[in-house]
Amino acid sequence: MKKFKKIKLAMLIFLVIVVMNFLTGCGLLLVGGLAGTGGYLAAKHGYGVQSPVTHKSNNQ
Repeated sequence: MKKFKKIKLAMLIFLVIVVMNFLTGCGLLLVGGLAGTGGYLAAKHGYGVQSPVTHKSNNQ
């Protein structure tokens, strides 16, 4: 009976690893969608984004 539990656990771990490999792209899309939604809601409440990079021209 112990051997059956070990095989079942090994199959479960293998299945989880396989599913994680297939869902990595979906996970990235989900995180991107959540970030976009968060930015949209923040802009709706009056928050804005300002670029920290500036350029000064050297007109002499």
